[in-house]
Amino acid sequence: MVNKSHELLNGWTLIAHKAYKLFSNNNSYVLIDGDNEVMMQFVVNDQEFEVIQSSWNLNFKVISAFKTIKVLNVPEEE
Repeated sequence: MVNKSHELLNGWTLIAHKAYKLFSNNNSYVLIDGDNEVMMQFVVNDQEFEVIQSSWNLNFKVISAFKTIKVLNVPEEE
């Protein structure tokens, strides 16, 4: 699994597969998969991570001590 690290605002970091795309507007983010479908829409603040919307099969974990969000999903190979 080849991951990419994305620096977010307020010291947060998103780690996800390199095939996924991240778009941002201020402290709001959208994570898109290889089929251009929204995997997760979320917001980060100084001490908070809030999911606004996510796909039903999204698997992720938050490591609050390090302000890190790690997406565990891997794209399906075709």
